[in-house]
Amino acid sequence: MKHIPILFVAALTTGSVYGAPPNSAPVKSPIPTNAVADTKSSISVQKMLQTGPTQLKMHSLIMIRQGNIAGKVDDTYLPGLLICSQDSDALLRSTSARILGEHFIANHDTPNPEALEALVKLTNDPSDDVRFNATYYGLTQVKDITPELAEQLIDIAATERKPELQDRIIVALANYQPQVVEILDRKLAGDNSVAYFEIYEEFTGQEPKNADKYLDMPSSRPHLLIIKPTDKNAEAAQTALTIALTKAGLKSPNSTISGSENNPVLILTTYITRDYQTARQLLSDTEEFSIMQDMWLTPELELQIKAMQQAQ
Repeated sequence: MKHIPILFVAALTTGSVYGAPPNSAPVKSPIPTNAVADTKSSISVQKMLQTGPTQLKMHSLIMIRQGNIAGKVDDTYLPGLLICSQDSDALLRSTSARILGEHFIANHDTPNPEALEALVKLTNDPSDDVRFNATYYGLTQVKDITPELAEQLIDIAATERKPELQDRIIVALANYQPQVVEILDRKLAGDNSVAYFEIYEEFTGQEPKNADKYLDMPSSRPHLLIIKPTDKNAEAAQTALTIALTKAGLKSPNSTISGSENNPVLILTTYITRDYQTARQLLSDTEEFSIMQDMWLTPELELQIKAMQQAQ
């Protein structure tokens, strides 16, 4: 039987797939710090952000991230950061999105309008990291959220499904519950409403109206349940899980084996909301299996799984 590599399971169970936000680790400079003449000068950094080649723009952004500039990041840096946020290089866009959020949105009573406009655009960027940084460090840090921004954050949560990003959005909207409920109720009346049904309870603390009609709809994306069996025999545990899930009402349960021979785990994928809910309830009521992790199968995670399988 073909197993998913242990590396994947370790990543899932330790949180390293979605653990730390992008760019959270210390960033190393791609060029020596003396490569830019007078780099300690904020004017020099500003000029590099606006007119430098890609490598020197990145070097300047790293200097800002590492605090290696004179003085504070003020409005004089904004033109260069906006230029970097539109660069063809995704790393420049991602890093500038984080800096824009941290220095022009967070801890400001009123966000800088140019920075906010740039970050709103970057939430539609083709790069996953850029979208993440624009939302995580930018839009969720706005102090007074408008109805339009609240709706955009809900749309992002329904689309992206990364746990740490979704948690950040929930916190950002915690003081706007009446508006959140109103927006989600309106979304449920529109097309592709199943995606909003799936986040409704987590965002509002209540079950949506007419929830039963969504239970047999295909999920907007599959769910992954990482399961730890008490039986060390992986094939026997998988068979027992399949039998139990089939008796509970799932048709052809889709599970795979991963982990080591002495420490196996089962990865169950569900595609229907009712199947997911049934599986969770069953696993919660039995001592044979325990849920180690519960997550959405995002496009990025799916690509990682396929790459690991192909590498075997």
